Amino acid sequence: MPTTSPSFRVGASIWGFFNGQPRSSWPSIAEAVDSILSLDAELGVEVWASRELAEPGAMGFELQSLTEAASRAEFVSVHVRGLFWRWDPAKLRDEIDFAQRVGARTLVLHPVCFGLRRPGDPFDVDEVRRIADYGRDRNVQLSMENVRDSIWVLDRLLEEIGPDPEATNLGICIDVGHAHLSRDIEEDRVCGYLDRYADALVHLHLHDNRGERDEHLALGEGTVNWAGVVDTLRSNRFSGTAVLEIHGSEEPTLPAIERSVATLCELVGGAD
Repeated sequence: MPTTSPSFRVGASIWGFFNGQPRSSWPSIAEAVDSILSLDAELGVEVWASRELAEPGAMGFELQSLTEAASRAEFVSVHVRGLFWRWDPAKLRDEIDFAQRVGARTLVLHPVCFGLRRPGDPFDVDEVRRIADYGRDRNVQLSMENVRDSIWVLDRLLEEIGPDPEATNLGICIDVGHAHLSRDIEEDRVCGYLDRYADALVHLHLHDNRGERDEHLALGEGTVNWAGVVDTLRSNRFSGTAVLEIHGSEEPTLPAIERSVATLCELVGGAD
């Protein structure tokens, strides 16, 4: 599928090659990218700068190899690594520099990266705007991901920074699995999140769960209504990027990604 109707582009995260997998099986970051592209050369990739949360980022030959592998992808996004899941403006700029180096156009952040863990936490709006401008200068757009029960923080972000990602260089990434676990919206939680943030939506994380835990299952293996997700994206004319973020099981990651791409293709192809 890489690009079809609805007109969003599809890729996969490398994280499943490391998280939950025996360390003896870990490929290099570049090899993980190559594995995803072996399924379909028109897929995008979402990369991390390291293979585990607290590991230093790729440097030297490792970074060069990653950059070369990523250059063959349809698109590249970067997920902020665990070392920077805290408010540290200098480190966020470092992640933007890394994203620029590997050719990424999107950097996915968590609310904690802006120091926002709970309502009422202080929020340095001016510095966040400067960081967003730093990203714009390097052609990297920031994208804030929802965690469980995130309406309070996403609404605050859009109210204080601005609702237009083109103007602010800060958009929203809806993580479908996290939305499915949320209880801060009624009825269809996933589609509710997608509708609520449709105008600011620039990126998606796609994975399934059974509504109890953040399992990061292949599409169709949990209880997410994927047909409803595709219909909602179509109705909202979403045209950004979507990344399969499947990890944490004992199953090898590549077959799960392949099944999920096939599931998405079938849903999109049958959505007319």
